[in-house]
Amino acid sequence: CTVLINMFKNVAVRRALVLGISLQLFQQLSGINSVMYYSSTILEMAGTSPRMAIWLSCIVSTANVAFTFIGLYGVERAGRKILLLGSMLVMVMGLSLLGFSFVIMDLSKKSMPVEFNSDSVCTVPEAAWKSCYNCLEIPECRVCDDGEGIIHCLPDNATTLLIEATCGADADIRKECKTSESWLAVMGLTLYIMGFAPGMGPLPWTINSEIFPNWARDSALCITTFTNWLGNSIISQTFLTLSKAAGRPGAFFTYAAVALVGMAYFFVFLPETKGISLERTDELFRNRKTFIGFQPLQQKE
Repeated sequence: CTVLINMFKNVAVRRALVLGISLQLFQQLSGINSVMYYSSTILEMAGTSPRMAIWLSCIVSTANVAFTFIGLYGVERAGRKILLLGSMLVMVMGLSLLGFSFVIMDLSKKSMPVEFNSDSVCTVPEAAWKSCYNCLEIPECRVCDDGEGIIHCLPDNATTLLIEATCGADADIRKECKTSESWLAVMGLTLYIMGFAPGMGPLPWTINSEIFPNWARDSALCITTFTNWLGNSIISQTFLTLSKAAGRPGAFFTYAAVALVGMAYFFVFLPETKGISLERTDELFRNRKTFIGFQPLQQKE
């Protein structure tokens, strides 16, 4: 308890703690665990089949592992700050591409004709344009392809006999329409992971291990780690709700906006700790509030 009180009384440690908490929060609130936990769901939202979504999510996970090695190579060569900001820039690009891909796919679905079953809940007013988008707006309805290029709108509780009669014995009844733009979502998802893995993935942990003096490090790391898991819990439990409330494009644009705010914050308040001894961190935060730029402070002899 005494250590915590001293931490908040010490201006240098207090500034370092705010930075450490911010690193962990922006890592999570920029959507990483929504992407990792729900990668298959996101790809199914983009119109891929469940089996294909699982295989594509394996590619995304492999990219996460592979690009982590870039971070291992670049952290001492390029420096922490430029690697972190470059990472967040690529993340913003990937999330924006994901958002735009769903905008384009929604427009495509609105122009994609669908046959409705007039004897079920899956119907629209006679004068309305009968599209895939309109079908999927009805919570109780799904679509299937009859193999001849015609898409049918059927209820969730459709009997096997009805599905086979409408779309064939091997029909895949699903909650999304396949569009030719699905590859944009795969590209956006992969680009996001390629940005996250070398920078925003490992660097919050690396920087947090460097910015606290020895007497405060254990307690400070406990607080920042708790913040990370709190952010993880918030983001993983709200993704589906956010996707429903803001629309699928809106969810990814929200994460992109958070990452963009994080970039601006870290450009101003994150020091370059490359080459700075642990003993100097207290002096680092005591003497300066902002650290605009990328040059590391000179190490005193």
